Order: sequence, then structure tokens, then C-alpha cells
Amino acid sequence: MSQLLEKLSRDHTNLAHLLDLLSGQLDAFFAGRESDFDLKIEMLDYIESYAEQYHHPTEDKINKAAFAKPGMEEHQALIERVGREHEALLGMARRFRETLEGVMQGTVLLRDEVETRGREFIALQRQHIDLEEHEIFPLIDKVLSEKEWDKLERSIPHMDDPVFHRQDYNRFRSLIDYLELHQSE
Repeated sequence: MSQLLEKLSRDHTNLAHLLDLLSGQLDAFFAGRESDFDLKIEMLDYIESYAEQYHHPTEDKINKAAFAKPGMEEHQALIERVGREHEALLGMARRFRETLEGVMQGTVLLRDEVETRGREFIALQRQHIDLEEHEIFPLIDKVLSEKEWDKLERSIPHMDDPVFHRQDYNRFRSLIDYLELHQSE
């Protein structure tokens, strides 16, 4: 597997961990226990910004190269679905973050409504990760040559993950501290 696909898979593993934590925060909120809205907002901010700035554009560029190859036409619907999901996920993350920010600022929403928005985002995100890991990545890995991977790696701007790699404490301090405190979860 190429270094780029390995990095994208690590991103998926990290995101799945965050989704577990977010789900736990939603469980606490729905049960009426203490739930850290600032932390949830910071998680969503990270997911939005990293996906929008690096993760999805990297996947899109790789997908474009792989699915343009002869013989990949039969998978056109699959790649179009992934592109639509990238857009939908960013929109859902943004809307859920804005919902949480609204609650923090006093907007009155039913607890069920807040939870539903969160659960829908988490479910689609998990489904999307599974699709990429089990269908898209194996297809791509089969069709791109080492030379094509090298070309892609040179053409894709590098960005350090601001939470899991080169930590941006100014922007994501609460999330980084929470992850360090809950490493075994």
C-alpha cells in the first residue's frame, strides 16, 4: 500500500476514535449527564477543517487519477457517491457544530433534535469510512503503479494533522488534552 493510502487509513482510524468519543458525549447529553459542548464543537471544528483542507482533497485527487484509468468506468457510480458524501459530510459536520454553538449561546432546541443531528453525522461518517477502506482503497491500490503514486505524492501538498501529528495547541487544546487523558478508550 502506498504511503498516501496508509496516511489516509491512519486518518480514518483517528477519525473513528473521535467518532467513538463524540458518540459517548452524545450518550451523556441524551442521558442528562454532563456533556462538554466546547469539546464537541472542537472535535467538529477539527473534523471539518482537516477534512476540508487536506483529507478529502487528497482522496479526491487520488480517486481522479485512479478512476480515470481504462477499465475503471464500471466503478463510476461508486466514485461519484464518494464525492457526494465528501460534500454531505462537511455540510453535516458544519450544521451539527452550528447547532451545538447555538445551544451554547442559548438557542432552545429539543434534546432529541440535537442528538439526532449528531447521530446522523456519526452514522454517515462511519459508513463513508467503511466504503473507502473496504471498496475504494483496495480498487485504487490495484490500479495505480508505483510511478503514479510517486507522481501523486509529489503533487499533493503535505499537511500535518493538527491533533494527531503536529499538535496545534492554540486551536485544539481541549481536544488534545481530552485525547491524552482518555488514550485507552
